[in-house]
Formats: sequence, C-alpha cells, structure tokens
Amino acid sequence: MMPHTQNHNPLTLKISKRIISKSLIILWGIIILFLALADIFINHFEWISSGAIQRLVNITRDDGLPNWFSSIQLLAVSIVVWCIFLALKYAKPNLMKKGINSWGWFIIALFFTYLAVDDGSKMHERVGTYFSDKMEFLQTYNPGFLSGIYDAFPSYGWQFVFIPIFGAVALFILYFLFKNLGSKTQIIYIIVAFGCYVASVVLDFFEGMDESVYDPLVSFFNTDLHSIQHFSKLIEEIFEMVGNTFFMFVFTKHLLKISERWEIEIVD
Repeated sequence: MMPHTQNHNPLTLKISKRIISKSLIILWGIIILFLALADIFINHFEWISSGAIQRLVNITRDDGLPNWFSSIQLLAVSIVVWCIFLALKYAKPNLMKKGINSWGWFIIALFFTYLAVDDGSKMHERVGTYFSDKMEFLQTYNPGFLSGIYDAFPSYGWQFVFIPIFGAVALFILYFLFKNLGSKTQIIYIIVAFGCYVASVVLDFFEGMDESVYDPLVSFFNTDLHSIQHFSKLIEEIFEMVGNTFFMFVFTKHLLKISERWEIEIVD
C-alpha cells in the first residue's frame, strides 16, 4: 500500500494592488458620507422619531456608529503600520536604515495603536478632566506658575495636556515619512491627513470655549446655538475620519510596495 502523502501546495489568493487601494478609498468614503447624512437627517432633523435610532447615528455620542467606525479606522491603520514594521524588520531587514529610522515605523504603529484605544475609550478626555480638577484645586488652594497658565487657557483641559505631546509626535512622523516614503504624492496625502487632524482639533478648541464664540455664526445663519454646535461637531468628526482614510491609503500603498507577496505557513 502506498503511503498517504499530504498536499502541501499553498493556497494562493491573488488581489490587484490597484483594486485594494481604490476599494479602500471608495468603501470608507461611502461609509463616511452615510454616517454624515444619517446624523443630519435621521438624528438632527429627526426623520426617524425613535430616540434609540437617533442616538445610534448621533455623531456627537461616544456609543454610536460614527465613533465605532472611527475607532475601527484607527485600529486598521495601526495594524497596517505594524505589518510594515514587521515586514521591514524580519522579512526585508536590508531596507531598514540604522539608528532612529529603524524604529520610526515602530513609533508610528504605537502612536496609531494608542489613538485607536483612545478613540474608543475617550482616554484623553478623561485624563483632561482629571488634570482640570487638579489644576482648579491648585489654583484655589496653592496657586503656582502652571496652574496660573492653565487658568488662562480658554478651552478643554485635554488640549492643554496632549496637544504639545501630539504635536511633537506629529512633527517626528512627518519628518520620518518625508525621509522614507520616497513619493511626493504620498507625502502630500500625509500632509492632508495631518491637516484634517489639525482642523478637527481647532474645531474642538472652539467647542471648549465659552458659547458666545458661536454668536457670529448663529446670527449669520439665523439659527439656534444647538444646531451650530452640532454641525461644528459633525464637521470635526468628518475631518477625523477623512484624515484616517488618507493615512490608511498611504500606509496600505507602502505596505503593498515593500511586500507584494505574503506567505504564512502554519506548522505543528
């Protein structure tokens, strides 16, 4: 009797790089458009009277579809960047440069992993609230230089704490990608992505200020304060999701460039 031999031929799935890139942009763009329209018409204009459905698509809530999708976006970006780091470090170490460049992708992957966790848990907002409480306590009972500066800060506490950190990391990432991507078009996309993030932070900065900052818009559009604040938040969240999409597009293209073929072997 002939011995039984197992077939070890690998399962090959061939996917066009162009299809992956275009499908990503189209799919995420459609989802962002749907979430924006659902918030406007189902939630704000109450085309559906159910409060539960309105909360589901309300872009200002942390427990709705928009926040879930934004967190999934950031998680997907972090996974792609981790794949880039692993591919360069273990599969193509000849492409890794020495010094800080060898850890640049690690830092970027770690940064987007943090953003995914933060977006799902609102960590920065809770840390900001804790910091605000501490500063207010110090300003009342033991005022000092830092508490005095914070007392003059007009917006959310999380921005006072995190913006300098995020700004430094963003500058490092921009410099690192400028040196390592090797494509002017991709660098432009990265700048646009960071621009979307900056615009989102600016809108959030105004949101944390006194409500009177919206008076000119309320007067210009002849509407109520709630509508202006809501649409400001809507635009802010859209900027974030569009920025995530640009990052995902660039990092996916780079991953496909350095690793066109992947083989995973599962052994005992």
